Amino acid sequence: MPKPTPIEYFMLRAPTPKELLGEAVAALTKLGLSEVHFDLMTDVPAFAKNNKTTHDIKAVDFLANWTKDHPTFNSKEVNAAFKADGRQPGAAYYALKILNEQSVIKKLDDNGNYTRADVKQIEAPKERTRDAFEVNHREFILRYARQHNGRFSLAKMRAYFTAHKRKESSVGGAVNYLVEHKQIKALGEGEYVLLSKSKAPATKKAPATKAPALNGAAPVVMTTEAANG
Repeated sequence: MPKPTPIEYFMLRAPTPKELLGEAVAALTKLGLSEVHFDLMTDVPAFAKNNKTTHDIKAVDFLANWTKDHPTFNSKEVNAAFKADGRQPGAAYYALKILNEQSVIKKLDDNGNYTRADVKQIEAPKERTRDAFEVNHREFILRYARQHNGRFSLAKMRAYFTAHKRKESSVGGAVNYLVEHKQIKALGEGEYVLLSKSKAPATKKAPATKAPALNGAAPVVMTTEAANG
C-alpha cells in the first residue's frame, strides 16, 4: 500500500494591532484561508530595571574609611575613588555632605578641598617684629662712644649689644649707617671714632647775676661760684 503524500503548510502567526485585525482576517480569507485563528495578547509595560549596584558598604562608610589614608583631599579625588569602586558620582557628593555635617571632615574652601577634622591645621608663620628699645641701635652706639673717649671697636660693641640683650647682627647695619651719615669714622681694623658733630654738646655755664647796689655804691657782679661760697 503506497504511503500518503505529506502535506506541507505554514502556521502563520504575526503580531497584529487590534485596529488592523479585521482587515487582516479579511485579506487572509480572500486568499482562501478559512481557518484563521487569533488570540488576544496583553503586554503590561514595566519601568526599566534599576542598574544600580548594591554595595555591602554604604557610601558614607566607604568615604570615612578612604579618608583614613587621605588626611587632605579634593572632591575630584573622591569621585575617582568612588568610580574605581563602581560607585556613582552622586553617592560621592552625598557622602561628602553627610561627613561634613557630622564634622568628620571639614570643607576648606569653595574649590572642593577638604581635610579630616582631626588633622591640625598648620598656622601661618607670625610676622617678625623688631625688638622694641627706647633707644635705637645707632644712638645706643653713639652714647657708648661718648662714654669711652669717642672711640669703640666692633668687637667691644658686639659684646656690649649682647650684654644689653640686643642682637650682635644689628651692630654692622647701625655702624654702616653712622659712617655714611658722617657721624663716625672708620680708623681701620674694626676701630671707629666719633666725629665732632656726634659728640655730646658742652654744658652751658649759668650766666652771672648782679647783686643790688647798696647806698649808691657800684653794683657788685657775683658769679655762681661766688654765690655758692
